[in-house]
Amino acid sequence: MAKVKIELDVDWLEEGENLDELIKNQVITGLQDRLIQKAEQKVLAKIEREVEEKANEVVDNFIHGALEKKIDELKIPYKKNGWGSEVELMPISEFIGMRYERYLTEKTLDENGREAKYSSDRKLSISEYFIQNYLAKELTSKVSTMIQTARKDAEETIV
Repeated sequence: MAKVKIELDVDWLEEGENLDELIKNQVITGLQDRLIQKAEQKVLAKIEREVEEKANEVVDNFIHGALEKKIDELKIPYKKNGWGSEVELMPISEFIGMRYERYLTEKTLDENGREAKYSSDRKLSISEYFIQNYLAKELTSKVSTMIQTARKDAEETIV
């Protein structure tokens, strides 16, 4: 077995310093640097996330406001009556509301709820059809429950 003797000339230690203390200080400094770097990364990530959310909110509000204003300003020509040629400009939101109301109230369905092929077959509007069906279902269910309870009460009084 060979013996090797190693001598180190440590000139980076100053007078009065100790190697253990120097290593301890270097380890503490390294840990502090890593902890500070991690904290900075977390803070930067949080700031970026919040800035992105705020920017998206501002952009969404701007777009919503601009589009809402444009839709309010948007007017379409509408013919007042079928015979004349008089046209008025109507806001699109009002026009959509008017068309929707007409869609609900215009008689377009036959008695069975199918779209009528001829104008003479048109008996019900969409709203009337749904109201009739709803009322029919509700009345049928309530009447059947009333009949069942009456029959049950009658059987109990007889027995």
